[in-house]
Amino acid sequence: VTVCSVAGGDIPIDAGSLSDQFKTENDKKMIEAGCGPLKGTKALKDVDVTTYDIVFFAGGHGTCVDFPTDAVGAAVSKAFGADKVVAAVCHGPMALVNAKDADGKALVNGKKVACFTDVEEGQVGLTEKVPFLLEAKMKELGATVEAADPWSDKVVKDGKLVTGQNPQSSVSCAQMALTA
Repeated sequence: VTVCSVAGGDIPIDAGSLSDQFKTENDKKMIEAGCGPLKGTKALKDVDVTTYDIVFFAGGHGTCVDFPTDAVGAAVSKAFGADKVVAAVCHGPMALVNAKDADGKALVNGKKVACFTDVEEGQVGLTEKVPFLLEAKMKELGATVEAADPWSDKVVKDGKLVTGQNPQSSVSCAQMALTA
């Protein structure tokens, strides 16, 4: 396992993601252990995603700005084009926004996905703060968004693409990625 980040270095975690309302037991364990894997990371541009079996994009509101870029989209496209599993949870599917398939179409076009829902965004009061609503964007790109009730564990697998709805879906998304 290699943890990397868009810019490299220590990965910042937005304050909202650190509230007790969103922390999973695994989050608490990581924080208690000092968050070691999130320190001194490699930059995504310096990682050959084709050498990994799974490329996993974690969420958090910071990804709303960091992930929907051409560079991240190219990394996703490269991994998926090399028949690697691409997984993303919560706001992690922001990494899929600029990803393209071999024909240059949106990677999510015609695929089933889960992502942080527009309802959940409203419930955390950030609808007006994010650059766009992720569920709406996935639909705009041609994806079929499968959603469970807010804050429920929901994971969707469509071929080598594995996506989870929210923090509650993190573990099951990772587990499904291992079997994809």
